[in-house]
Amino acid sequence: MENTEKRIEELFKRLDQLIEQQQVFQNEIGHIRDELRRLRNAPPTVTAPAVPEPPVPARRPVTESVTAQTIIAPSTTASTRSTSREKNAMEDFIGTNLLNKVGIAVLVLGIGLGAKYSIDHGLINPLTRIVLGYLSGGVLLAIAMRLRKAHTAFSAVLLSGGMAVLYFITYAAYSFYGLIPQVPAFILMVLFTFFTVFASLRYDVEVIAIIGLVGAYAVPILLSDGSGRVVILFSYITVINTGILFLAFHKYWKRLYYISFVLTWLTFASWYAFSLDLETHVTTSLLFSTIFFLTFYVTFLAYKLVRKEALGRWDVVCMLFNSFLYFGYGYLTIEIIKGGDQYLGLFTVWTALIHFAACMVIYKTQADFGDIFYFVAGMVLVFLTIAVPVQLEGNWVTLIWAMEAVLLFWIGRAKHFPTYERLSYPLMALAFISLLEDWTDQYPDFFYYAYQVNDTFTIFLNVHFLTSMLVASAFVIIVLLRERHPGVNVFRPDSPMNGFLNIALPLVAGFIFYVGFYKEIEAFWNNAYASSRIVLKGDDGVEYDQYNEDLFHFRGVWLLIYSALFAAAVSVLHFNRKTRFTAISAVVVNSLVLLVFVTSGLMDLTALRTSFLEQSLSQYYDREYGHILMRYLAILSMLPLLWFNHKILIEPYHQDFVRKAGNLFFHLIVLILLSSELIHWLDMVRVENTFKLSLSILWGCYALLLIVYGLSRDIRHIRLAGIVLFAVTLLKLFAYDMEDMSTILKTIVMVILGTLLLTASFIYNKYKRPT
Repeated sequence: MENTEKRIEELFKRLDQLIEQQQVFQNEIGHIRDELRRLRNAPPTVTAPAVPEPPVPARRPVTESVTAQTIIAPSTTASTRSTSREKNAMEDFIGTNLLNKVGIAVLVLGIGLGAKYSIDHGLINPLTRIVLGYLSGGVLLAIAMRLRKAHTAFSAVLLSGGMAVLYFITYAAYSFYGLIPQVPAFILMVLFTFFTVFASLRYDVEVIAIIGLVGAYAVPILLSDGSGRVVILFSYITVINTGILFLAFHKYWKRLYYISFVLTWLTFASWYAFSLDLETHVTTSLLFSTIFFLTFYVTFLAYKLVRKEALGRWDVVCMLFNSFLYFGYGYLTIEIIKGGDQYLGLFTVWTALIHFAACMVIYKTQADFGDIFYFVAGMVLVFLTIAVPVQLEGNWVTLIWAMEAVLLFWIGRAKHFPTYERLSYPLMALAFISLLEDWTDQYPDFFYYAYQVNDTFTIFLNVHFLTSMLVASAFVIIVLLRERHPGVNVFRPDSPMNGFLNIALPLVAGFIFYVGFYKEIEAFWNNAYASSRIVLKGDDGVEYDQYNEDLFHFRGVWLLIYSALFAAAVSVLHFNRKTRFTAISAVVVNSLVLLVFVTSGLMDLTALRTSFLEQSLSQYYDREYGHILMRYLAILSMLPLLWFNHKILIEPYHQDFVRKAGNLFFHLIVLILLSSELIHWLDMVRVENTFKLSLSILWGCYALLLIVYGLSRDIRHIRLAGIVLFAVTLLKLFAYDMEDMSTILKTIVMVILGTLLLTASFIYNKYKRPT
């Protein structure tokens, strides 16, 4: 009831102030109208009487409503009203607000300079200086009290300056001259602080309370004797915080809260950085960091819950700093204790439990909880998430983060709590990054003669592969949930972030599936390669390690076969879903696999063929027909990708130039495969020094085929590709092939190519139709 009466008093004061301002505005309007008439030389008219000042409403019960009559000002142009209002506001700010603050600052500075001058020139003895200082402060306070009723704002500024003078003089008497002992000086400054806080309540002016707050924190710092009694310091700060924060909440002075927050943690941080003793201050650090954290946390919640205030940006920043400063200093303190690393996870969970308790209080006491509840619940999840890597290691961290992300996303989408969906995205990123780190640790990079044999490794039947599959499945579930519940998206459907997630999440899921299998196959062959180690003795009698190099090439081929199967699965997925994104993904993946095969894969197959033909080290390692059969297994795995690309590119998702590029890419891959196959069989039948001639003839035949096909189907870019291939073949012939050819071979190849060119020209001229 007492709080209600005080609130009524505040509202009536505010109403009185508004009525005064209304009268000022009305007078100003009259002056403007008279000036306008004078400037326009208008004949005098009867001026409407000024609206009399409404009487101050009588105090009335709480249940009676207070209404205010709407004042309709005489009509003026919008620009005149705006300009006049801006000029008056600026003038009012300078005259009534800025000048007095600058004046009091200059006055205090002048007193300080005068004191310094008297000290430097020995004009006044120390005791007189201190007495005059107290008199100056007292005079300012007396004038402030005198003017409090008539000029409240000006009086408040004078009082603030007077208190600043008293703080400074007390500090000078203690520190510079030793005229006041430490304890009396401490008591004086505490009294000044209490008086300043009391005055701020009487004046209802926040700046006075801020001065008192700064003075309160400055007292122990200014009067410190270096004794290191940190418990007394932090106890004093705790008491000051309790009083100041109560005052801030009672008067709703948020800046007081923020300043108290900054000064408290700065003091703690300074002590921790420069004065912490690991042997004696562990308990002190944990105890007072917890007290400071809880003090600001409870005050913050009281602000939001009692005032029903929305969660602002600076509120979030302040609370995050409060939580993570506490967690950071607690973590560092526990870590330095002997065996403290075993309790770091428990401390993190303790921090999460504090937030959980606050979350339960909000849930039980607030009928309509909003963003503050979700923010606190989010802090619970954040610290539980941090507790996982703090206490656990390896795959468990990744798995828990991934499962937690799925759970939060499901709650956000299926239960219509968007905040939980927002919290799930950072966890997805953490799970993915943690999985990348797991891959780096669990699948070490391969180095020749340095890879260690892992006797316990079983392909696909190990926890590392299981972790990869579970994380990939988590992302798949999230993608399916996004599709099943599209109406509760936290981002607008047309927003860049939503478009990014639509692409990124499926890509991450596919990437994890692909790399999970890839790493297992790679590890299997790496392990086999390391196991093939034997020790041989050279002709000089020196022993050396020998490995089966063919296993390295088998690894490359099998990885490409797997990549082809994965690409085929992506294409099948597209045929089931039929979207532009899946179409582009399938074509890109197929094309990349084909490019890697015709560059790196064919080189591995060539190495296997060479090893089979030469039978090097065959007494130690098998060199059988599997080296040759592997070639056709690999080629057979690649051919479906060409067909998939062809089928996908005829769909309406792609532009015409993309289809043309796809057709040319198809023929390029086919030509490379035919060329490789030709060289392969020339080697197999031991025909030497003929691959140049053979390739030129093959390329010429394929160029003719392209021209014929392009003419028959009226496909211009295919015809042009045939002509370009003929040109490349001729360039190769004259610039490269003929250098080592005999005359008869030169004759044969030139005759064949010439015949092919004439045939192509004849067909081109006879059957070409206009495009």
